[in-house]
Amino acid sequence: MSQLERFRYHTAEDPQARGAHLGPAEVRALEATETPDGFEAFNSPESAARFYLEEKLVQEDAPGLRAAVREDRPEKVPDLALRGTRHQAGTGTTLVRFEQTRKEIPVFGAEALVEVDEDNQLVSMDCRLGEVTDVGTVPELTGTEALERVKEATGSAVTAEELPPPSLAYVSRDDRWHLAWHLRGVPAQLPETRRGGLRGHGLGRSPRDDFPLTGYLVDASSGEILQSYGMTPTAAVPTRLEGADEIDVRHRFRGSRQDGSYLLHDRWRDIATYDLGFADLAQTRLPATAIGSAQADFGAAHRAGISAHVNAERVESFYRDELYRDGIDDADMALVSTVNCVYLQDGPGPEWVNAVWWNGRMWYGQMSDGTRLVSLARHLDIIAHELTHGVIEHSCDLLYQDQSGALNESLADTMGVIIANWYQAPDRDDVRTWSWELGAGLGSGELPLRDMSDPSRTGDPAHMRDYLVTRRDNGGVHTNSNIHNKAMHHLLTSADEGGNPVLQVGEWALLIYLALVRLLKQSGFADMRQALRDVTQTYLAGSEAARTATLDAVDDAYRRVGIG
Repeated sequence: MSQLERFRYHTAEDPQARGAHLGPAEVRALEATETPDGFEAFNSPESAARFYLEEKLVQEDAPGLRAAVREDRPEKVPDLALRGTRHQAGTGTTLVRFEQTRKEIPVFGAEALVEVDEDNQLVSMDCRLGEVTDVGTVPELTGTEALERVKEATGSAVTAEELPPPSLAYVSRDDRWHLAWHLRGVPAQLPETRRGGLRGHGLGRSPRDDFPLTGYLVDASSGEILQSYGMTPTAAVPTRLEGADEIDVRHRFRGSRQDGSYLLHDRWRDIATYDLGFADLAQTRLPATAIGSAQADFGAAHRAGISAHVNAERVESFYRDELYRDGIDDADMALVSTVNCVYLQDGPGPEWVNAVWWNGRMWYGQMSDGTRLVSLARHLDIIAHELTHGVIEHSCDLLYQDQSGALNESLADTMGVIIANWYQAPDRDDVRTWSWELGAGLGSGELPLRDMSDPSRTGDPAHMRDYLVTRRDNGGVHTNSNIHNKAMHHLLTSADEGGNPVLQVGEWALLIYLALVRLLKQSGFADMRQALRDVTQTYLAGSEAARTATLDAVDDAYRRVGIG
């Protein structure tokens, strides 16, 4: 049982705030006409967030919350270390994220998120904090010895040189605190947490399956493995090019020209596509240059590459233009795709039925349609799903375990379906014309991998009463995700009494994304519901009718799948 305590606040839910954002005077409960001594203009969202946290948490009785406010040190909430700030273009607010520490050692899963407006006034906050007691700061085991315990338990031969350096962390287990070594990116799982008979994505094996990255927390005194969790690897002036994709649709897209060749390398948005030539992706380096052609019209000679390039551009453009995100990491990272890959651990090739985000890149296999090999790069929904794992990794970094892991998978599914229909539905604004399948025809019996409208088609649960409790597949993340998928389907198809959509799909996509990036690392389904409510309160603050209808739609979507 965790000893972390929860605190939430939103001005829209505070009757004394009357829907208004609060400045320092109001938060300190002074008369609005009074100018409190010592108040100066905040010089950053961080300084404002620290002030509001101290003022709110000092009023709480819970020791875990009050522990973040140190009376013996003058600075505001000194044990909360800044993780980053992010401006939300959709709401005009800024999210400030902190990690709790004790004596400069992080407290695993303990964090605080504060939202302020453009005037650095308080909008909302969400915290999970703990009072770390009865545990020291000096480990009895070294980080190398902790890794040896993991290697023994998993049968792995990984060396310390292959991993990020271990770090200390406090972790709560069995109602007491432990000092632990935190090992990240270990390519090995405990036997009881391996996928076993669960389907996972339902595609072929990939290196992400055989070398699943796992985080471990190992007691720094006893060497006991306290916790393990999955880590999702969770993608110049351009030249206009054209060519046919895997389904013989011609596209115009951006690339570049180099040494007389035209390349699938958009240097403007840093999107590049390579051809591995059916080599093993785990053992082969990328070619020196992206896929090239002597002519600006690629014709039908590179259909796999064009599918990957066009679809990567679509996903990147949706995140940038509709959701105001600067690339997968929100810092303009390069988006690299590689087609015609095989993975010899899954089979000799040339078929490899998979598409995977791994090592910060997209890798595409192919399957036979009876006459030729067709790249999985043709599936825009799968590409958007996989790249969304990258978005999650670089924002809230949802723990890939149990319900937070299932939420991770569901949000990747949701964005995958939204983005695919945005470009491919007969009418993107009419959800009645949408396909709700993910990976059409790639499941057993030519079923999809998942169906958000009817999870039972693929044998998956659609209600919390059927939640699968298991240690396999990181706690059934690919199975239980379908419960939240069904809630998202209810949300995206919600309508008023006259049959009109509660919101346009572009607005729903924005709200889902804004909620996603404000989640905490161990958030679950109910936390996503609350995050949606929070961003709705801000986004629709100027329209009471729309705000009320949207909040009702959110509550109804989650209630119908058993999430209160």
